[in-house]
Amino acid sequence: MNLKQTIYMALAVAFLVIGVHQSMVNGVVESYWIIMLSIIFLMLFRMNKAKP
Repeated sequence: MNLKQTIYMALAVAFLVIGVHQSMVNGVVESYWIIMLSIIFLMLFRMNKAKP
């Protein structure tokens, strides 16, 4: 795992935790964009992992 992958994974986990917290406080509709950012960083992590 290189530095770029580590950063992508850390951001994905951080945004997921923030998104879950915000969905508990404000509702899913208000925190939808934060959860989507988490999924985007997870996809970037997986795309970067697939390259040799």
